[in-house]
Amino acid sequence: MSDPGAMNENTDVTTTNTAAADAALAVWLDMWNSGGEIARRICSADFLIHFSNSEADGSNPGDDVVGAESFARFLDSYRERHPDVVFTEVSRAVDGPHGRMLWNVRAGDAAAGGVDVFDFTEDGLIREVWSVGGTRPHRT
Repeated sequence: MSDPGAMNENTDVTTTNTAAADAALAVWLDMWNSGGEIARRICSADFLIHFSNSEADGSNPGDDVVGAESFARFLDSYRERHPDVVFTEVSRAVDGPHGRMLWNVRAGDAAAGGVDVFDFTEDGLIREVWSVGGTRPHRT
């Protein structure tokens, strides 16, 4: 059994280039709106993404993403399947090796919001993301 108190201990002594990490977050949604090229610049070679939502058919194609190049291909495929989807930033923050972003998404008349939680490398590349979509947009 894991130690429940361990979640309260900060054992991460990684020093992150927070300016580079914030710059990566600044273009995160531009990347989602345009395709994979930006992923090659802002994601690490060992990049992972975890989605809490499945596709309409029950599949989870994000589970197969490993690395920036793989993510770039995933994003290109996503844009082909969802060309009219538009993401907008609500807010973002970087706290050392971690970051978070609130976002809204619109497709036609449908809108929703979500949150992404990030881990960064020392040089500010995005190493890992946990992404959760909601059923209504954030207030802006």
